[in-house]
Amino acid sequence: MKVIAIANQKGGVAKTTTTHNLGAALAAAGKKVLLVDLDSQASLTISVGLEPLEAERTIVDVLRKDGEPIRECIQRISDRLHIVSSIIDLAPMEMELLSRASREKILDRALKPVRGEYDYILIDCPPQLSILTINALSCADGVVIPVKTDYLAYRGLTQLQDSIQEIQELINPELRVLGVIATLYDTRVSDDREILALLKEEYNLLGVVKRLAVAKKGLYDGRAAVEQAPESQIAQEYMAIAKMLIDGKERREELYHE
Repeated sequence: MKVIAIANQKGGVAKTTTTHNLGAALAAAGKKVLLVDLDSQASLTISVGLEPLEAERTIVDVLRKDGEPIRECIQRISDRLHIVSSIIDLAPMEMELLSRASREKILDRALKPVRGEYDYILIDCPPQLSILTINALSCADGVVIPVKTDYLAYRGLTQLQDSIQEIQELINPELRVLGVIATLYDTRVSDDREILALLKEEYNLLGVVKRLAVAKKGLYDGRAAVEQAPESQIAQEYMAIAKMLIDGKERREELYHE
């Protein structure tokens, strides 16, 4: 399970937080990780402490018709954690991608030269089922779905699952849904508890990430919760999920959510 897309068509479900923390947790476990920011808002790029406008080359340069080799667009965060950053210019580029041949496999072709150099490639998808998300799912071995514990987010899972199934049937039969991560969970809210129970019953629940301030604390210095507060519940959850990915055992026996 090398290439993992972090996807959900809804915004505000902690996709970027999940991508950053899982990447940091995998790197802390000794794995070499490449993060790919596929969102024009560049939230992942900012989260790791980089300024989008200062990067010489970004994912936009990779995806252009005569694009740059991806190896030349990778930036080093630490020894084992690297990133292909994003920029606002990615938004208008979606129209260009739609006019290209084999448009759903553009990212797949771009990643091929560096696949062997990383243990994991994590792709932070944009908050819509766009050609960029389709590109991510078309080249991924697995998909992890962060889901906010509210009713609308829960209902939106059906649409996402339909899209994933279509991609499995038409483009990428090897794609596996690894599971969902319940995010922004508030133990004090009865609706949250009910939705969590439904997620646990109906999906493979990889972890529960509570709504805690520590998730935002490290943003100003580009550090994930896993790095700046390793003893926190959020960090412990992401480290547990990372261990599951490494062990190839995507099923949690016990989940802390009280």
